[in-house]
Amino acid sequence: DATPAPATCSDALATQCLPCVNEALAAVAPPSIDNGGGSKTYNCSLPGLESFVPGQYEGIKVNYLSFVTETSSPSMPVRAAELEACTGGQIFFAEAENVWEDPLADLGSGEVKGFELYDGYFMSYSHFPEASSKGLAETLNERIREANDRLLWEDVLPKVKTMGEYRKDGQTNIDFLMYDGDFFVPIIRLDLLEKYNKPLPNTWEEVVELAVFFHGRDLNDDGNEDDFGFCHFPRQGAGYWDWWWPEAVYSTWATFDQTQGIGEGFFFDSETMSPRTSDPGFKKAAEIWKTLWEHGADGCITDNFISGRCAIGFSPPGCWKGIFLNPDGVHRKDANGTIVWQPRLKSGDVVEPYRFRPFGSTGYYDRKTNEFKDCTEEACPRAEPVPAKGHDDLIAEEKLTSSYAPRAQILEEILPPSPLTGKFVNRAPFYWSGGLGTLIRKSADKVKKDFVWDFFVYTNSPATSVYDVANYASWLDDWRFSQLFPGDNFLAGGWSQDSYEEHAAVMRWALSTESNGALNLRIPALAQYTRDTVGELMGKYISNDVTLEQMSSQVTSGWERITNEQGKLNQLNIYRAALGLDSLLTVDKCRLHREEMDMIDPSVCKQYDDHNTTLIIIVLSSIVGAGVVILVVYFLYKRYKAFQKIKIAHERQMESTLNEATRALRMLDYPLHLISAQDFIKGGKLLQHERLRNSHRLTVLDNLADVDSFIQAGKQVVFFSHQWT
Repeated sequence: DATPAPATCSDALATQCLPCVNEALAAVAPPSIDNGGGSKTYNCSLPGLESFVPGQYEGIKVNYLSFVTETSSPSMPVRAAELEACTGGQIFFAEAENVWEDPLADLGSGEVKGFELYDGYFMSYSHFPEASSKGLAETLNERIREANDRLLWEDVLPKVKTMGEYRKDGQTNIDFLMYDGDFFVPIIRLDLLEKYNKPLPNTWEEVVELAVFFHGRDLNDDGNEDDFGFCHFPRQGAGYWDWWWPEAVYSTWATFDQTQGIGEGFFFDSETMSPRTSDPGFKKAAEIWKTLWEHGADGCITDNFISGRCAIGFSPPGCWKGIFLNPDGVHRKDANGTIVWQPRLKSGDVVEPYRFRPFGSTGYYDRKTNEFKDCTEEACPRAEPVPAKGHDDLIAEEKLTSSYAPRAQILEEILPPSPLTGKFVNRAPFYWSGGLGTLIRKSADKVKKDFVWDFFVYTNSPATSVYDVANYASWLDDWRFSQLFPGDNFLAGGWSQDSYEEHAAVMRWALSTESNGALNLRIPALAQYTRDTVGELMGKYISNDVTLEQMSSQVTSGWERITNEQGKLNQLNIYRAALGLDSLLTVDKCRLHREEMDMIDPSVCKQYDDHNTTLIIIVLSSIVGAGVVILVVYFLYKRYKAFQKIKIAHERQMESTLNEATRALRMLDYPLHLISAQDFIKGGKLLQHERLRNSHRLTVLDNLADVDSFIQAGKQVVFFSHQWT
């Protein structure tokens, strides 16, 4: 059943928003009513509330630290009021001044104990690993298993699950419940590509060429040749997000430096913790963004794109919701509010912007040879051939008979073929700091943790989120299959069929198991690395105060200084854990980081040392004769060294075997891809995996915890083998 459309409140969410929400929701979810004598009537009739015992949290009050709720997550206080009407428990919203620093200040940071005023937090996924590393976050694995009949974990998109994971003590913990599949997404004006006979850009070099070409032209027929080639977000002057505009540079850097998937990373060497900011990949990304900055403007917090002043947009999906929810789309009005211009094709038809996969690179930086090389299937295993026109998801054969066929025909007619058709392009959808979710403080009272968890389950589950993600112009972007497909929620919310189809295709691909998604830097002192170092120095580079080489060198030295101040081994451990990697073996830490290891405990690495036997040789030689003793000691010394090598190799092998065995207990080497029985029977035959994937009919389970949750939800799996029949 569709969730009833909730009322909204206007300006009352600055600090305490519940009174406004309760008043607005009177007709939707009446609050619990005191009938006198202490008895109350509760309303648990809404979808997602059926499993609660009416009044089960009566008298319980929890504090929830949110952030600009009215803009970021306006559905949350609405759902909190509904939960209160059912359970009696109250959730008090407070607004953080800084979504990145305030939650950690309350939880605890470094050696400083937190204030512990709040029980739950709305925060960026980039910052929770610091809390996880110190054991301050509630691990949610068991809670997810127990609540999966409501939460439906298997419905969450694969890469979204990964964003909330943290590797610790040989196991993968889920410490952060994501509400947001957030990455940088491009949109482009098709009318301009047709008018100037320009192909769709697939690489960053092509984007730069188009940005320079369109910048300074009149793109909306207002008579002013002052419009923008490239509009992006964040950009300096972006308010809350001003700190993080350098992450746009990271999104480009990833396409040059990460080819092997999400666990490879690209910011630091994952063994030495040496910054990779002196490598050609970072420098090339910086050069590109210097040019784009000079030929661009904001792409989210202004009306630049919706008023027709931008050729290309590059921002998180939430920035584009306002365009596709607006019935007028991209347009310009006169002083009387009359539409006087909309983007039109040569045929005269109004045309919506085209949303497609993030830009990539046909080359990559080879870390072994320190050279740029062309992508091949072997070197860039997650790369894909550049399609002639558009992207493959929606121009697949089976889609041409759908309602998207007219749009596909337009692309076929107006776009010239790409000059890179058939070449492999390495794309890396970049999951930036805007990816938001929730965390529970581990030290909170148990009943408060249970209540906060039930609030998170209610708001995250398909019962509410399928409606909320499509109907609120919020910062929260799709994180579930059910939010994307079949798409009735988007169409009912005002999206056109074409804009929905393109949005769903890009989201499904970017957050799938197969994509080369790139995680943001997620270690302590993130603001110092990104805002204070890269941001400041990129600003100087853009304004020509420093050269590219000077900027790169100073970023590298700055990152090294911050890493040493924070503790190199501590940063290394968290960096690896945030990538899903186990900590380095002790023997490797001693080999690569001896100085840091000795500062912690000088005895640890001594077992791996080659002991000097010179003193023994001298003493014995003086007693029994130099010649014999030297031969004997030399023989023993060689035996000893061989023994040490065997011992170290054995310890390394045993530790690696144990880590792999522990991982194998929880992870699947190959994801389990399932098709529903109804779809299987409807197909009438065994269908190719690729066709099922592209038509969004597969459920993907990445680990045994997902399988357990799937089975515990009452579902069954039937396996047919056709390989040897």
